[in-house]
Amino acid sequence: MLRTALSPKWLGLLALVVAVMVGFGLLGRWQFDVAQEKGLAEATGAAAAKPMAPLTEVIRPGAAFPSDGLDRKVRAEGEYVASQQVLITGRKLGDQVGYWVVTPLRVAGSHGPGEEPAAIAILRGFVTAPEAAPAPPAGRVVVTGTLAQSEPSPDQFRPMPPGQVQTLNVPVLLNRWGGELYNGFVFLGGQEPAPEAAGPPDGLALVPPPESGVGQLNWRNLGYALQWFFFAAFALYMWWRMVREDAHARALAAVPDPAVPDPAVPDPVAPQSEGEPSR
Repeated sequence: MLRTALSPKWLGLLALVVAVMVGFGLLGRWQFDVAQEKGLAEATGAAAAKPMAPLTEVIRPGAAFPSDGLDRKVRAEGEYVASQQVLITGRKLGDQVGYWVVTPLRVAGSHGPGEEPAAIAILRGFVTAPEAAPAPPAGRVVVTGTLAQSEPSPDQFRPMPPGQVQTLNVPVLLNRWGGELYNGFVFLGGQEPAPEAAGPPDGLALVPPPESGVGQLNWRNLGYALQWFFFAAFALYMWWRMVREDAHARALAAVPDPAVPDPAVPDPVAPQSEGEPSR
């Protein structure tokens, strides 16, 4: 079969099949990208359609991040803990490189150990230098924003300056802050200081939440993508099947048919001609 497959006829057809497979693969990849884009748009639209909800109704302190919590618009009331503010290093906003300013907010109405309420990490904004990070407002505030999952822990921990961490990872923050934390953080979108805590703007640049929808796919376009990938595999299968059938036919043709006598071999039972003497 290998000799048949390497013949010019079948190698030429294989080249054509490979070209067809590449085309089918590109079409499948295109449909897969469309499935991701539509899935992202659907997930973003579904999250935006949900009304803003109190944080305490969406997630519980210390509990796993809810399956429907990503990109939820939430509202929380409480007090910032200025002494525990941290900077997340190596962040970008537009073309600038700097730091995320993250401050724990003790959420009113939540239940933590002892008398202290549980805290949620609030990503208050972005600065380009550590000394530019302002302290949070004192007193009771109402914050609104977008709920997000904890970032993964860094692959390798390295020494950091005081008050700085590598990632916005809840377990890392828990080791620094203590108490009980919500398993997530909030991209700050708005803030309303209580009248007694009103003050000048802090000058922080708000950080928009990233586009999520990871793992979300539009099933119809995913089906189209799988069809194109199947067609590519089927084209290769058909080439292999035709080569196998041709090789089988060649093998049968090479085997002599026992029903057809070979003229070079005399027939022992054939009658003698009239002029031939008997022995």
